[in-house]
Amino acid sequence: MKRIVIFFGLLLSVNTLNAQKEWHLHQYHYFADNSYNDAGIWANGHYEILSNNITNEVMNQAIFDGKITPGATAYLDDLDSENYTRLSAGAKGSMWFRSADSKSWRWLVGVGFNDMAQSSLRTGIVQLYLRGNGPYEDQTLALGPSFLTYHSYLYAGFGFEKNTKKTSWGITAQLIKSSRYANVSIGYSELYTAPYGTSVEADLAFQYDATNTSQNKLGAWYGTGYGVNAFFVHQPKHNSPLISIQVKDVGQLFYKGVNRYKVVDSFNFQGVEVDNVLQLDDSLINGGSIDSLEALVGLKESHPFARVTLPTNIQINYILPLGEKFSLSLQLRQYIRFGSPEVSAGFAYRAAKWLTLEPTIRVGGFSRFDYGLTAAINANNRFQLIVKTEQFERLLMPKNSSGQYLFVGGQFKF
Repeated sequence: MKRIVIFFGLLLSVNTLNAQKEWHLHQYHYFADNSYNDAGIWANGHYEILSNNITNEVMNQAIFDGKITPGATAYLDDLDSENYTRLSAGAKGSMWFRSADSKSWRWLVGVGFNDMAQSSLRTGIVQLYLRGNGPYEDQTLALGPSFLTYHSYLYAGFGFEKNTKKTSWGITAQLIKSSRYANVSIGYSELYTAPYGTSVEADLAFQYDATNTSQNKLGAWYGTGYGVNAFFVHQPKHNSPLISIQVKDVGQLFYKGVNRYKVVDSFNFQGVEVDNVLQLDDSLINGGSIDSLEALVGLKESHPFARVTLPTNIQINYILPLGEKFSLSLQLRQYIRFGSPEVSAGFAYRAAKWLTLEPTIRVGGFSRFDYGLTAAINANNRFQLIVKTEQFERLLMPKNSSGQYLFVGGQFKF
């Protein structure tokens, strides 16, 4: 358990694959640019710390101070332990080259990186970790089902797309070199603390998998895998609404051996009765001696082969032009195996031929409600730069905000 707590703390200080049709959406939405057939280079990177319950104040204390104060986490006592606390933290980026449209196929070649942690935890385990069990005496905290996954990898990709007058579709495949992987999964589990802390009872079932960390991330190659992205874009006619459907991160990673720590069976542990500790009676040694934490909870270590599924998600975009100066963008994203739907919207205003400004909002997903601003620069329809930030809530409400997001992307068309 100590290793798991340390691991979770480290993930709070961590500094996927974008589908290759993002440039199509950005060109049209921000610049009313319909020149999709040019060759070019598209690059992007983004950083985020998003949560529905964990505030930026707690994040900043964990990352920069190394100590989380009781006052910063007091609000957790008012949350329902049965509900879920979500977290997405880290950075990712990619760079892709696309060939000119030959009226048949266009080739795509790219590289990228991913360094992301994602979790969906019963709020009870977050309360226990950040507050301890003291505030929850005579209560049962739900700890699972919960999961926390961390991926760090590099990839090289290749693909193609097909363009017609009304549609564009394509697929890319990536070879992935994984330098880090860790996963904590907790089954149906709970913890009960008796009044005055005289005893603690727990039913716990968990598994913790992790690769080695002896090599630096750039040089390490602990696992190999593949990822596939596919996209479809439809635009009935010039300057009409555009719809895009993307399936991202379909794939798996394979590890020859991971360090696995697992509770063999769920168990019920009656904690030491505080009233009797000084008397050294059977409350401490009933059932035999305790040599270690592993013996106490039945924790066993192994090094098995592991097959890991990437966090597959579906993204749908709709862009509606509103005259020459304005454009509305709507986006829906859903992860296949976890999480809640995320809805984003942006209203772009083309202040000049070279400058577009866009206020944005995002609801759901890993966060609650986030708002931001995008600035897009267009030079001669050749070089296009986009900067999107969602840092305002953090600046205006540092104690209550729970989202940070920064995106930088650009393309150069030949």
